[in-house]
Amino acid sequence: MKATCSMCQKEFEITVSDPQYLKLKRGDTKIYTCKKCNDQLKNEAQQTTGFNPDIVDPDKYDKFVP
Repeated sequence: MKATCSMCQKEFEITVSDPQYLKLKRGDTKIYTCKKCNDQLKNEAQQTTGFNPDIVDPDKYDKFVP
């Protein structure tokens, strides 16, 4: 499946192994964020809030719901 990152606007070929694949396929969301942009968002949020995502979400469960 092809998806365009909502931040960098680059197109990516995503597979079932991508955590966002099922949400996009089911139509739960139309927003895709590539790994690089997602990591940048996490780092910026961590610096701004002081929260470490690994402490807040130790199981690394994807909780983004648009």
